[in-house]
Amino acid sequence: MRKIWLLGLLIVSMLSACDKDNNEVAPGERPDERLNQVLGEYKSQLVNAEHGWKATLFPEGGSGYSFLFDFAENDRVVTRSDINAGAATALESTYRLKAAQRPSLLFDTYTYLHILADPDATKSGGEWGQGRISDYEFSFDTVSPDSMVLTGNYNDSRLVLVRATADEAENYISRVNEQAQTFENINNFTLYFKQLEVGSQTFDITVDTDLRNITFTYNDGSGVRTFTTSYYFTPEGLTLLQPFVSGNLTITTLQDLQYNAFRNRITLTVNGTAASIEDTAAPATVDPQTARAFYNNPPNGAFWRTIDGFTVEGVVDAFNVGSITNLDIITLYIQASPPYDGLIFWTTDGEFFGPALRSRITNDGRIVFTYGGDFGTTPEQAAPMVNATREQLTIPEGYYVIRTGPSTYDLVSAKDGKAWISFQ
Repeated sequence: MRKIWLLGLLIVSMLSACDKDNNEVAPGERPDERLNQVLGEYKSQLVNAEHGWKATLFPEGGSGYSFLFDFAENDRVVTRSDINAGAATALESTYRLKAAQRPSLLFDTYTYLHILADPDATKSGGEWGQGRISDYEFSFDTVSPDSMVLTGNYNDSRLVLVRATADEAENYISRVNEQAQTFENINNFTLYFKQLEVGSQTFDITVDTDLRNITFTYNDGSGVRTFTTSYYFTPEGLTLLQPFVSGNLTITTLQDLQYNAFRNRITLTVNGTAASIEDTAAPATVDPQTARAFYNNPPNGAFWRTIDGFTVEGVVDAFNVGSITNLDIITLYIQASPPYDGLIFWTTDGEFFGPALRSRITNDGRIVFTYGGDFGTTPEQAAPMVNATREQLTIPEGYYVIRTGPSTYDLVSAKDGKAWISFQ
């Protein structure tokens, strides 16, 4: 009996030893070891790209921005970008790879990526408190020998890296910036309306070069339509994030951009076809309902506001309303005192003044204002600015009303397209 018991004990010991041998984790197979190995491989790939990486960042807030990264073994990275003119200058910062929930690449000191994520709107050009809704910490999604796709850890921005060539290391950002600067000459046009002509088709376009948004306005045969998308620049031109489709025409890129300052004209190609952008005094397409929508639906049912007053021939705040002492805000107050509307200037000390207006909407989609007296008493110092604004606002031709966003509109002189005022 004792021999049987000893034999059983020996068998159990042997089985236990076998289990221990089978379950023992081999060197390099622990999860943390495997993760560190992956991070090491990713870093080696980043560092060993002889000419660096060209990249495009697509912030969650829209549009796209180009970069050139050169990663070094000592956790330093040199960055160039097309965010602004100054960003073409090389900036050195630090980076590291980290084992977060997923293998991650962190740019952990301030670089051009941080500008887009900066909550200070004066730096990012985005919204206060959130910037362009972008990232500077990313998780690896897909990796191949010559490319990497990463996703922002906080705002889901997408960063696409592609191994650069020797020529791109030298010229990529400069060529992107050249295309950007060429296209942004559209801001030098002195008339409000810009029209893109492709073959026999013409589209009104509105461009926000700060946020890199473009809006196409066109008539599809059943009514006036608008289409808005973001864009980014490449060495070949401009690429739309979402293609614009009108009938049998699909526009994905605007390429071969050239600016003619004498004619205020940008020439380009669309799908290999010669095209152009020029400014004009009137829109190609007018939606007669837009003026009514603007007038009948002010924010909170009460008023629209403007920050700079009129832009005239590209000059912002042409009547210098920003110099009015203690000026707080300017409002277009709908039915301020029926039947009058009012362009009312408010000061920080609670005073208000400005012209009373009667408004009418024409059948062809214009809004026309006539002067009907004054609200409050205009201070002597403010009178030249207020009077100039009133005289411009009450031109007999009135204004085309152009919707520029979900709750923003521009009123554009129907006389000559040279003056406009933006409301939100």
